Amino acid sequence: MVTWCALLLGLALAGDDLDGDGWGAPDDCDDADATVHPEAPDAWYDGRDADCAGDDDYDQDADGFEAEAYGGLDCDDLHAVIHPDAIDAWYDGVDADCLGNDDYDADGDGYRAWQYQGDDCDDFDHYVHPGADDAPYDGVDADCAGDDDYDADDDGFVALRVGGDDCDDDDADVHPGASDVLGDFVDQDCDGVAARPEHEQPDVDDTSGCAGALGGLPALTLAWRRRKQA
Repeated sequence: MVTWCALLLGLALAGDDLDGDGWGAPDDCDDADATVHPEAPDAWYDGRDADCAGDDDYDQDADGFEAEAYGGLDCDDLHAVIHPDAIDAWYDGVDADCLGNDDYDADGDGYRAWQYQGDDCDDFDHYVHPGADDAPYDGVDADCAGDDDYDADDDGFVALRVGGDDCDDDDADVHPGASDVLGDFVDQDCDGVAARPEHEQPDVDDTSGCAGALGGLPALTLAWRRRKQA
């Protein structure tokens, strides 16, 4: 009886603070543990709401996403602006949406933008990067080589088919100003005529050979008729 009386007396004196930590219900969320009360230090990620704040012990930045290290999706639980639903601005070095992608490769083609020490000349087109297939004459430097898309043979002259003066844009030895090789039937200098050796040049003297003989035939006929009349 003495023991029960002492216990009841103690409870009456202590009020509703059963653990003697100076806090009673409802402020003390665990009145059976003196280390749990509104003024207690609360260590993160131990599963205990030691300060009775009612927050998620695995979401330190209170952004609504638990820390990745403890089975959640938040890749940075110290910054509330970083979580899976955040807007991720490119080229700031921060993976704000926790996707794990390269912040300097906006088109996701595996090449970083040239403005940020990369070699992708167009970081907003997945099909433009070093090593890509570059179709000529479409105006797109798909392989980021920096060459003229209208000069397929890289001889410094734009193709005739797109308004240039290179008559064969598949052969770097053919272009205006090139040496025209005699007798190969190729117009290397794009002047419209394939060079031929001197002995193959056409005969332009109409008074020689058969052409000359045919030209003198009327005169011979006239002389013969006059002689016959005499």
